[in-house]
Amino acid sequence: MPPQADSATLSRLLDLQAEDTAIKRLAERRACLPEAALLAEITATLDELNADLGIAGRQDDDASREQSRLEGAMELADQKIEREEGRLFSGNVANPKELSALQHEVAMLKRQRAELEESLLEVMVQKEQIAATVDKITAERDAAAGEASSLQSTVGALLVEIDGGAREHSATRDEIAHSLPGHLLELYDGLRASKGGVAAAALVAGSCQGCHTALPQVEIERLKAEGGLQRCDNCRRILVVT
Repeated sequence: MPPQADSATLSRLLDLQAEDTAIKRLAERRACLPEAALLAEITATLDELNADLGIAGRQDDDASREQSRLEGAMELADQKIEREEGRLFSGNVANPKELSALQHEVAMLKRQRAELEESLLEVMVQKEQIAATVDKITAERDAAAGEASSLQSTVGALLVEIDGGAREHSATRDEIAHSLPGHLLELYDGLRASKGGVAAAALVAGSCQGCHTALPQVEIERLKAEGGLQRCDNCRRILVVT
């Protein structure tokens, strides 16, 4: 480790650390925005609601087709009943056996028509229930979409703020880094990679601010007397003694 480093250089090293710490915190904030997490949840809810609307729409289409089928079948049944009753009451059928068979045919057609009508009523009730479900889901979807739109604006504004701050800190960081000796910057960058992003720490009130270890008074006096580039005995970070 090169021992030469004056107090001004070490002070700039702490400034560099402050900028790196600020950049790291902004990156962590950007990655963990609660508003973004909530937006993701609402977006997922929107996807589910839209999927539910799709299912309800297909159910309504099926019910509409069944309604059309039943109405068509009832119309045919009405035509058959009208035709057979016309024969029944025309007086043209005199044979008792044939007349009885015709009566049974009309009764059967009327039973079939009644069953069709009952089925049609069930389908119409089903369509009403589907329509109510669609209205409910649509209201929930619209509310979620409004909330998502508002959150998108909020998240967008926060990201602009965070990214702008990161650019400013990065520019300041580059300016400071360019003013430091190459060997010191190399040592700093290597330590920062292995020490959780904190490579340089000040000695404050007898404690290393990197690992928060309190140094013996005799060690503090030695560091102050020697000056220059020092390392914390505990965490091995660059220790800036002021």
